[in-house]
Amino acid sequence: MNNTLHILAILILLLNCKRKVEPTVISQPYIPKFNLKTDLADFTTRMTEKDTINIIANLTMEDWIRQDLLVLSKKGNEIKLSTRCEETYIDFKKTEKWISDFKMVTVNNANGKFEKFFVDRIKRTVEAGPNWIYKIISNRDTLTFYSYGLSDKGGEIPKYYDFMSNLYPNEREFKGIEVLKK
Repeated sequence: MNNTLHILAILILLLNCKRKVEPTVISQPYIPKFNLKTDLADFTTRMTEKDTINIIANLTMEDWIRQDLLVLSKKGNEIKLSTRCEETYIDFKKTEKWISDFKMVTVNNANGKFEKFFVDRIKRTVEAGPNWIYKIISNRDTLTFYSYGLSDKGGEIPKYYDFMSNLYPNEREFKGIEVLKK
């Protein structure tokens, strides 16, 4: 009996010693192959299916707080865009908050039309104003576009609405305020 226990113990030790230990693989975070600062004019064509670009539009003015989050991704050869608007209005009596999530759309980006909106505003990245209006964020870098006060931002918001209404033509959140003329 004693020999049987010794043999059993030796077999257990041998079986445990023969186990192969798998090495731990540490995956590196994905880094896009494009740089927003140098490739702004065509970053959507340089994107791969691993890339995600977040664009934040900070439209906040006084008691009206609004930030839109645009998420760009690539599926096959198509650029997909999903958008969320978060809006809060504060007055003396109450605070109202709205969140709107829009269906994913395919961006028709003929001739870099999507990027052109931001390329036309590249000067806003160099001359830092007191506030920012857009941020384009990738895994590699962030490009910040500044505004120069309420008047400047007030002039930029209708341009942003025009840009977004081309992507979401039936959504009221991207329609500017209509001024009635007598």
